[in-house]
Amino acid sequence: MNKRWTSFAATALCLLLAACGGGGGGTTSASTSPAMSAQAATPAVSAPTVSLALTPASMTTAQSSQLTWSSTNATSCTASGAWSGSQATSGALTVSQSTAGSYIYTLSCTGAGGTANASGTLTVSTALNNSAALVVDSGPDGAGGAINTPYVSVTVCRPGTSICQTIDHVLVDTGSYGLRLLAPLSSALSLPTVKTPSGADAGECGQFVSGYTWGAVRQADVKMADETASAISIQVIGDTASSYANVPSSCSNVGSNLGTLSALGANGVLGIGLFKQDCGASCASRAQSGTYYACSAGSCTASAMPLASQVSNPVASFAVNNNGVIVVLPAVGTDGATSLSGSLIFGVDTQANNAIGTATVYRANSVGDFSTTYKGRVYSASFIDSGSNGYFFNDSSLRQCGGSSGFYCPSSPQSLSAVNSSYDGSSSGTVTFSVVNIDNLSDSITAAQVGGVQGSRSSPSSSGAFDWGLPFFYGRRVYVVIESGSTNSGAGPFWAY
Repeated sequence: MNKRWTSFAATALCLLLAACGGGGGGTTSASTSPAMSAQAATPAVSAPTVSLALTPASMTTAQSSQLTWSSTNATSCTASGAWSGSQATSGALTVSQSTAGSYIYTLSCTGAGGTANASGTLTVSTALNNSAALVVDSGPDGAGGAINTPYVSVTVCRPGTSICQTIDHVLVDTGSYGLRLLAPLSSALSLPTVKTPSGADAGECGQFVSGYTWGAVRQADVKMADETASAISIQVIGDTASSYANVPSSCSNVGSNLGTLSALGANGVLGIGLFKQDCGASCASRAQSGTYYACSAGSCTASAMPLASQVSNPVASFAVNNNGVIVVLPAVGTDGATSLSGSLIFGVDTQANNAIGTATVYRANSVGDFSTTYKGRVYSASFIDSGSNGYFFNDSSLRQCGGSSGFYCPSSPQSLSAVNSSYDGSSSGTVTFSVVNIDNLSDSITAAQVGGVQGSRSSPSSSGAFDWGLPFFYGRRVYVVIESGSTNSGAGPFWAY
């Protein structure tokens, strides 16, 4: 040991003990300082750190979460709580739980500088039954033998009570918004009346491409599978209360009256399209002729209607699976089918059975349209509509059926194709489809690949639209994402398949 080092060590020791001074202690301090000096010169060892996250932190028993973790200054990690065993110092793991509850995931990591811990809590709720049976058959007695009409059962209750009624054969319509039921089926429930801003009873004219529905706006709890839309506005078609005794001419002049079982072909209409309300902001701000009315003693005048009081898409009011639906139906060949069984699944990317996966997303504009190109012609106002009983488009090369049905009757099944594109051009894809002669189908056929003239009596909407009716759904898993609904593929409104 050299003398310079010994002198430095003595000085360092004085600083540490704050006890140096005169009086012969320097030599003793110097002789005992080397070990202490060596300890002071050793670099400090950093303590380990650990971070842990669960994404998402809340889920159902049908979902999974991504557990990620990382550490610094650690050589080993051990899991405890809801997981166990040795773990890498950083990593990721997919976790799930089959039982509802709170699960704590803890990770302890050790290094030369000590031990650090981190924990995360995963909250798991019981997965709802979010699927309702969907059928395509000849319809309820008195419907006249429907073709390509999808039906579901809906339970309607007086708000906040167990006074309920289940109504079968309600038409599932991805081209409209809100629940509409024929009056005789719901009258026994004595559903409360919804009022207009003036305090009058609210009436509504539901306008469809093939006619209108007139009736009262009433409040109900709407239930399907394990889902409930509480205290929403629905339309009761043909309500017999005196306020709605007379149909306003601004309603009746839009087409034929669909307010009977034979005309509607169903016990009601479940509108589960891309939007939350059937009229939206335009009706909330001012009266719109042909929509909402303030009614008293059979006299009705057009009225504005707040969003919260408008007839609304029940799915948007569900507590959990409220961002859209999936329509699933089996494929149908050119010979047709006598009946079909499928599913109406609620929610998109909210449970294991409704993941959007690799489906192509077709974004819709503010009125729910995208673009279809068929034989060189662009249909910029196209839509996917389970409430239409065929493909409706214009093709002068296809022979039309006799009479005024508006359907095509080609001599042999036609294999056709078109290209669908998002309204903003973000995606596109080719669709192949078939059109058969509807006159060649037997009376027992309820599902078939049929088409007709857009703008015909069967589908008298704009000739600038390609109406992808129910045959489009056969053999496909079709997603309908409601406006502002959040999914792994972005927010609605959009279609995907």
